Amino acid sequence: MSVIVDVVNAVVDVYDLVQDFITEGIYNLLTQFTAWFIKWVTVAYWKLKLAALQFSYDVAMQMMVDLQLSQYLQLFFGALDSRVASMLQFFRIPEAINIVVSAFFTKFVFRFFGF
Repeated sequence: MSVIVDVVNAVVDVYDLVQDFITEGIYNLLTQFTAWFIKWVTVAYWKLKLAALQFSYDVAMQMMVDLQLSQYLQLFFGALDSRVASMLQFFRIPEAINIVVSAFFTKFVFRFFGF
C-alpha cells in the first residue's frame, strides 16, 4: 500500500511542480529574460555611442586641420600686443579656445550621425 501512496504523492508533486512553473515560473523566466535583454541593449547602446564619439572626434580633428583653424588662432595671437599675448598664454586661453572649438566640431559631427 505504501508504494501506491508514494506513486500518488510523486504524481501530485510533479503536478504541483508543473502548475507552479505555469503560474509563476514562466512569469519569472520572462521577467529575468526581459531584464537581461534590456541590460544587454543598454550596454550595447552606450558602447556604440562611445565608438561614435571617438569616430566623431577623429573626424572633427581632421576638419580643424582642413580648415586650418590652428593657423588662424596663431595668426590672431601673433597680432596681439606682447603683454596681452603673454597674459593670455599665462591663463592658457589659446588652449581653452582650442578645446572649445574641437568640442564644437565634435558635437557637430556627432549630431550629424544622429546621436
